[in-house]
Amino acid sequence: MSRSLPAALSTEFNNSELKPFYAVSMEFDSGTVNFWTGYGEITANGETWSGGGQVMQLSSSVENTDLGANGMTFNFTGLESSFVSIALLENYRGRIARVYIGALDADNLPVSDLYQIFAGRMDTMTIKENGQTADLTITVENVLIDLERPRVRLYTNEEQLNRYTGDNSLEKVAGLQDREIVWGRAG
Repeated sequence: MSRSLPAALSTEFNNSELKPFYAVSMEFDSGTVNFWTGYGEITANGETWSGGGQVMQLSSSVENTDLGANGMTFNFTGLESSFVSIALLENYRGRIARVYIGALDADNLPVSDLYQIFAGRMDTMTIKENGQTADLTITVENVLIDLERPRVRLYTNEEQLNRYTGDNSLEKVAGLQDREIVWGRAG
């Protein structure tokens, strides 16, 4: 699949002066939490992004041609208790997290929509509290990790009914295993 940057972002990346940034979006029960690697708040992609500044670090993202499932790690240091309470109280595992790249213009505004460079599911979260603030590490697995998980399915009537309500197409399969079938000879 070919991908291309938005035209304004591509133009900005080719300028001699560049102010790039990363942005992270994480989905929780109470809503989506957005951070970016700068200071203050910005508006991009129709959403408000809170500045993570020096408190947010992202591991590198590797993209393979062989569909390998490489994850990322998000580290947040010195987070306020409001975000920590979201992390502690809400379900996060398996929820979508996305990483975007963007650039700021001379007025410190995003030049275009952000460009998604990674998407995955939040896996584990480690929290270390330091009084009023906390350090948070989130590992995010690439959505392609689902391709490596085994799919255990039984061809039984019970499983077929559980998967597809009212479909009893496999109800005779259990009776076939002990049945003698005469094939190719006079019976």
